[in-house]
Amino acid sequence: MSEETRGGGLAKVSQLPVRRAGGELETTSPALEGEVLTAEQYAAIQRQKAAARRAAYRETGEVVVRSVRTVVTHDHTKATMHFARRHATFILKGVEAERQRKKAERNQVDARAARARALEAGDLDRVAELNKQILDARHLRVDTLHKWVDLGWKTAKKVAIALVIALGVALVAGVLNGFGHWLGHWNATDVLHTLGAIITTTGDVVGWSVLHWWVFLLAGLGVWGFRRWKEGVRLGEQVLPEALRRTGKRTAYVEFTQNALVTALSNIGIAKLNAAIKEGWPNRDTDSAWVQVPAIDGNGYSAKLRLPQGASVAAVGKARELLAHNLGCRPEELFIEADTEDSTVLSLFRLEPGMLRAPVPPYPLLKNLAEATTDFWTGFPVGIDPRGNPVICEVFERNLAVAGRMGSGKTTLVLDLLAGAVLDPLVDIDVFVFAENFDYDPLLPCLNMLVKGDTEGNVAACMEHIQGLHADLTNRGRLLAKHGARYVTRELAAKEPGLRPRIVVIDECQAFFRQDKAEDRRAVVNMMVRFYSAARKYGIVLVFVTPLPSDQSLPRDLVAVTSNRACGAISDKHRNNVVLGEKAHENGISALGLKPKTTTALNDAGTLITIGFMDQPGALRTHFLTADELGAIAERGAELRGGQVATVDGEDRAPRDHLADIEQVLRQAGQPRVRTQEVLQRLAELDEREYRGWTFERLTEFLTPYSAAPYKTGGHMKVSAARVQEALTDRDENAAAEGDGDKFED
Repeated sequence: MSEETRGGGLAKVSQLPVRRAGGELETTSPALEGEVLTAEQYAAIQRQKAAARRAAYRETGEVVVRSVRTVVTHDHTKATMHFARRHATFILKGVEAERQRKKAERNQVDARAARARALEAGDLDRVAELNKQILDARHLRVDTLHKWVDLGWKTAKKVAIALVIALGVALVAGVLNGFGHWLGHWNATDVLHTLGAIITTTGDVVGWSVLHWWVFLLAGLGVWGFRRWKEGVRLGEQVLPEALRRTGKRTAYVEFTQNALVTALSNIGIAKLNAAIKEGWPNRDTDSAWVQVPAIDGNGYSAKLRLPQGASVAAVGKARELLAHNLGCRPEELFIEADTEDSTVLSLFRLEPGMLRAPVPPYPLLKNLAEATTDFWTGFPVGIDPRGNPVICEVFERNLAVAGRMGSGKTTLVLDLLAGAVLDPLVDIDVFVFAENFDYDPLLPCLNMLVKGDTEGNVAACMEHIQGLHADLTNRGRLLAKHGARYVTRELAAKEPGLRPRIVVIDECQAFFRQDKAEDRRAVVNMMVRFYSAARKYGIVLVFVTPLPSDQSLPRDLVAVTSNRACGAISDKHRNNVVLGEKAHENGISALGLKPKTTTALNDAGTLITIGFMDQPGALRTHFLTADELGAIAERGAELRGGQVATVDGEDRAPRDHLADIEQVLRQAGQPRVRTQEVLQRLAELDEREYRGWTFERLTEFLTPYSAAPYKTGGHMKVSAARVQEALTDRDENAAAEGDGDKFED
């Protein structure tokens, strides 16, 4: 190879010789054939090879990446990772719960809490006892360790002594048996050999255990991990991140269990409650939160749960709609309140879905109607609560306001109330309904008054009636003073007709309160509030009913002194709050979720949200009475009042001379003009059975042909005594002339 070639930068290639046996040098390989390359050619070849290698590497890398991606994204891999993360989280939560438990034991949380309660209650002896317990407990661990060491030392000594004795006995027995072989062919040497084998085997086991210590460590970790996992599982699904839970946070139907309730609570947006739940509340040993686990209670499930700090029962109540959604029920089917004995305990009742629209049992007084009676002072049945328990509406010293859309069932509630009232013969009932309907007609035989129709005359008659009752309070007060009583009792009402209890129903009361002039309305409201507040003591109960609750149709001042309030299906929260109280909807007392009946479905007709009817605000499901059932109840009520007797002493009753009776009561009043309401009252006192059902309209209809119809004077509808006297004189003269004086017109 020339110098030029060597200077080209290529390595020198030499063929290695080999030595033969004869001493000559000779090559063993054939001559090489090739091509001499320049530096540029060699570099190009190397670049090509490097590119090929890089392409191969790239292809191999892509294959590896695709394989890894396939493995990582495979459903089985995802399921495995989800499983691992889920159960690892359970273990971590179990570890934290165990740490908290030991911390609570170490800090003696229960004893300190008991000491705080005892100090608050002023029980100093108990405080001193708990102080001593807390101080003694600080040395408990050291004392326990000392006792364990002492127990171990004593046990080891006893075992060593027992082994030495057993070895001594075995050696002696071996020596003796070596002489006579009474116990077989063995002696002391065999005993020593056996002992040596035992020691050797024990040493081997100990040595293997030392060399394989990791086996015991893994076993211990397995047992420890299993226990922590069980503790985490016991805390419930809610301690896991949402992505790791088996069930979503909302399902169509939720079985009412401990975990279901806690999961539902974790999704109502209360930060402190969420934080506590994520830490394992309420299932940790340190919580003591479950006062009553979910259990069947009538038509639903109930539970009691002590809430953690930072989460009040009121806060949960405000999230009632969302909590009901999470529990798979309607807001009207969920009832939230604070426990009566502990305000930190959430008392919750969930009605089974659909039970709020299930059939209501028949009206209880229909079961044995022939003997049925009621007592105004103990109340009347009006329906059932969501648990199915009967609801008795107390009416003495009570007033009622009922509202709701058409078809919500407000009149059904009033009819239930009146159906009970007619079965107490001491109760007088007046009904003013400013609409033309048949709702109250079946009860007419037991009504002292039934005024129907939205007319100015009926409104004026109602006003006069209320004014008359207001004026009568003075007489009732005198009668109470006469008997030395502070309020009306059944015995007094039986003795004094002037103290008979009275129920006054004003249906469609918006017609009564809506006045053209603001000053007239204020006067009406002020008069009603004064009468409303005072009448209860004297046995007069007022019932206001309206489909349009507002300050104009149901004055706020009136509602403020109303003891019993009920609201059926309603359109907006403002109207809801007019009836049930300020911020009632915001506090979870709402009828907005109720639906009135339609032409195709009953929906929630007859279900009303009430205050004052039961111990706690809640839903009331009223009994439904048909017209025939109301008529049968009215017949029984009239029988109790003596009003169904068609004959007197076996003979037909003579017809009354209505015109002469009217003239008589006007003459007794001693005034030239007498209010129509007073005329009707005096007629009822003259003959209750005959004039109980007379109304303002009937009185007007009767007197009109005689040109003596009532007319308005001084702001009131009145009857002229002179006109009635003149009409009576003319009628008698005409009848005498015709020889038909024994026939009276009606």
